[in-house]
Amino acid sequence: MLKIMARQISADHILFNECIDTFRSEHNTLTFGATKSFLLLPFQLNQIWDLGICVIHPSTRMRLPGASSAFVSEVENPKWVGIRHAHLFGIALSTIISFITLKPCKSPRDGYINRKNHLSREDYCELSLINPILTAGPGAHTTLLSNKRLEFFHSEIKEFIDVLYKIDHKNFQIVMQGIRLLHLSLINKREDFGLAYLLAVSSIEAIAQKAIGRDKVKRTEPCEKEWKEKAKENEDFSKLFRAYKESRGKNEYLKERYVKFIFEYAPISNWEDYVSHPMQDYYEYNKETNSSEESTDYIKKSESDIEPKELEEKIINNILSDSYNHRSSYIHRGEQPPHPDPNPSSDRFFQKYYEYKNEKIEEKTLLTYDLLIGIAKNSFIHWIKTKL
Repeated sequence: MLKIMARQISADHILFNECIDTFRSEHNTLTFGATKSFLLLPFQLNQIWDLGICVIHPSTRMRLPGASSAFVSEVENPKWVGIRHAHLFGIALSTIISFITLKPCKSPRDGYINRKNHLSREDYCELSLINPILTAGPGAHTTLLSNKRLEFFHSEIKEFIDVLYKIDHKNFQIVMQGIRLLHLSLINKREDFGLAYLLAVSSIEAIAQKAIGRDKVKRTEPCEKEWKEKAKENEDFSKLFRAYKESRGKNEYLKERYVKFIFEYAPISNWEDYVSHPMQDYYEYNKETNSSEESTDYIKKSESDIEPKELEEKIINNILSDSYNHRSSYIHRGEQPPHPDPNPSSDRFFQKYYEYKNEKIEEKTLLTYDLLIGIAKNSFIHWIKTKL
């Protein structure tokens, strides 16, 4: 039986705990017949992905009004899932695929269509409403990926699922909750950039709290021993010292643990591997399909782009701390991060912005969203492998 029983009727709402406990077979002692779920991918899948526990079939493209399309793929679920939980498995799988590809993938919130043996055009149209993808114009997704890229994603997803099945259930749940935050970031980015940035930072924080203990980062004031001795002699000072210690004890040092987690599990030396150029997928697809010898000058480093290796560790520490502060500003005040562009065309790693402070203009450096989610993905994978 499932650890958390799913509702009889989902009523077009997701409770992600149901999806987590549906994804791993250890809570199912029964074997059911064949069931299916559906994925709404942000790209055309032209090959079969056998992931070991399930099989994803090539996608059907549905052209929508304007410049949007939907890409619908049927999934052969594991036989232990059962018809009642088929759509929950699909939601968990869409979360994992989004996490690995860093692209917004979705699955139906209800299981009505999952029960149909054959889909009509109307059914495909209904599914298309779940995740319409802009395919042309400013901000369009690159929906045609090279076979090499698709095979790479296939391999990464399969490997990650294998790891999820090997770790203990407690860590499995922690990881699924963390990657769900990143999934929600990806699917909400175009609705509200601040919310997406908040969720991406929060996803890292969720794992950092488990990976980095408070004692690893807590600070002790250099004068604390002196204060302790003085507190023995002065009652008023003793009360103040006790208040200080009580306040320090409540400090979870969440920002410090967030920063330390990134340094330990997503080393700066690897950051250049985390973010591809925005035109990389387009170029690779054209080269593969057209045998193109097209110039790659446009995917080279731009003059304004700063590479991680060009910055001192102390500066990057401050940049990471600022990213946490921007997240807090959004939570408490609804204040958007100061990024001038959510999709910089040339700056892969950092963006500049200017702040007027104390009658002076200060130049600030920000993590791009793409680097932030790349750090989240790779730090998670690095940490989870330590739990095998």
